[in-house]
Amino acid sequence: MKRNGRRRATIAGPDQTHKHFKAGIDAIARLLAPTLGPVGGLVINDRDRSRMPEMLDDSATVVRRILSLGDPRIDIGAMLMRNLVWKVTGRVGDGGATTALLTQSIFSEALRMTSAGASPVWISSGVRAAIQAVNDYIRSEARPVANEDELAAVAYTIVKERPLAAILGEMSYLLGEDARVNVDKFVAPYLERVYFPGANYEAQIASYLLYTDATHKRAIHTDCAVAISEAPLTKANEIVALMQAAISKGKKSLAIVAHSFKDTALHTLVANQQAEKKTLSLVGVTLKAVGDERRTALDDLALLTGATVLGRGFTPSVESVQPEHVGAALRAEVDAKMFQILPEQLQTVAVQERMAELRAQLEPLPQDDDDRPKLIKRLAALSGGMATLKVGASTKTERAVRADNAERAVKVLSAAQKSGVVPGGGAALVHAVQALPTFHLNDEEMMGVEVVRRALNAPLRQIAQNGNNEAPSAVVERVRLAGSPMAYDALTDQMVDAYSAGVLDVADVLIAVLETAASGALMALSTDTIVYHRKPKESLEP
Repeated sequence: MKRNGRRRATIAGPDQTHKHFKAGIDAIARLLAPTLGPVGGLVINDRDRSRMPEMLDDSATVVRRILSLGDPRIDIGAMLMRNLVWKVTGRVGDGGATTALLTQSIFSEALRMTSAGASPVWISSGVRAAIQAVNDYIRSEARPVANEDELAAVAYTIVKERPLAAILGEMSYLLGEDARVNVDKFVAPYLERVYFPGANYEAQIASYLLYTDATHKRAIHTDCAVAISEAPLTKANEIVALMQAAISKGKKSLAIVAHSFKDTALHTLVANQQAEKKTLSLVGVTLKAVGDERRTALDDLALLTGATVLGRGFTPSVESVQPEHVGAALRAEVDAKMFQILPEQLQTVAVQERMAELRAQLEPLPQDDDDRPKLIKRLAALSGGMATLKVGASTKTERAVRADNAERAVKVLSAAQKSGVVPGGGAALVHAVQALPTFHLNDEEMMGVEVVRRALNAPLRQIAQNGNNEAPSAVVERVRLAGSPMAYDALTDQMVDAYSAGVLDVADVLIAVLETAASGALMALSTDTIVYHRKPKESLEP
């Protein structure tokens, strides 16, 4: 195509389009295939000679490093795969390499059949029917997570370290499906975890003079009244009114959560706490969240403690507070970073209902959605637990890999607790062949079913190959004949009971992988024309 004598774009017709797609799809699949399975290798990214090469085993990070393979005819398929891998990892936290292999297999098999004269429309229909049947089978076969050992087995497939996987399994099991785990990096080899019971909010103390433990810079109160104000506290009589309400409830201490503490209100707060004789111990807390995030945090805190958020216009002002507006907690602790509170009744009906609402909001969101961390924080506070995982390594590269893998594992373990687990290492996909439709489809649709039947074997075959097994196809056949719950353990080169041996995959991850791979392969199959622009835009985001 020319315009004003200058070449602006090149158009590839139907014959060339599929060849170009296949070249790029194959290139990315070959790149990621060696990383699959417990004995998979690393991808080395040598960015430039001035820095150490990156050692990557996360497929999403690998493809994000690729902006071009140097040839637009290869890039068209490669960038499609880049998007699919990044998309599935963002959605469920794992499964990128499996997605790449399944996409390659579905597209190649479907392309072979359409080249022989089959209709792409009917092939696509058969593929979709088969994928739906496989996903239904996976859901029906999924077992709830039985213990922390099963969670650790799932974590190991991501982090490839037994000690780290064991700790991640423990943390997920203790904290539940809504676990909030912060990962801290250390500059030396290190591995530890710290639990914070109750509801936890990022916050700061109103004044260092309120610390009850000055050495460790924290204030701890038990048998505590809780008062919440959305507005700043600036007057002495506001503090006095809150104190009187807490005393009327028979409490020994009072934690005041407010927008801010200023002027005579802060002076009154500090003066009372420093008095030699006092009837009530006080602490003031300011949440670090702002805007709507702070408003919802105050709402959740009020629900947990039974307090009323004062000063909202439709709620009483701080000065007119009554004892029934003040909540209660067994324990409250605050330092320069965190406010931890242990309510008297953590799991009330109202709290359970709000958690259900938040889970419903969280369910459709992909893993990289900006709202996910906010909802997870709220769920963690309401469910009563959070933790910090401390990981370290000798080099910056190792630290980054360990921390990134741990963060991905936390997401996958949450999915495992919600959807359950199935035999891993590609075994569940091989077992699912029995669920493929065999009737109510025409001949060409059944060709689409056959495409999926062959593709389901690809991940297990690659895992066996990565484990240096000389007969990967024979491994697939052994797993097929053994049936569920048997799986192939690439570490021992043996057939094992998947649940006893800990060779497990997460049901929701597999389902997302299958849906993403089929969607991408069929999109490439149904594309007849590619327009290559002279200077296409490059994007860091897949």
